[in-house]
Amino acid sequence: MPFIAFIYRIEGNPRIYYGKHDSEYISDDHEGLDIEVKYNLLQAINRYRTTKKTPILNESQITVGILSLSINKYIPTYSSDAEIKCFDYYHDYNGNLFINGIKQI
Repeated sequence: MPFIAFIYRIEGNPRIYYGKHDSEYISDDHEGLDIEVKYNLLQAINRYRTTKKTPILNESQITVGILSLSINKYIPTYSSDAEIKCFDYYHDYNGNLFINGIKQI
């Protein structure tokens, strides 16, 4: 499975967050890998913030930095589901979104 590992920051917050985006396919026709993951990231964060009754964010308030990309079909990249709890944000290849290890509905 191809995946993108990244960090992200939320405007006004000095903390660095960690994310991973697993996918069935990552296109090479895009404007930047950071932009590729930002859409799902923003949706998940805003869903989470709504449940916590905190203001939602707009796209300009999140900055994404790519740490790595793996697209090689022939090298095993499998990780167990336990790794989900290690990330602040996790998008699995089935489209499930997790914030702090908790699946978002």
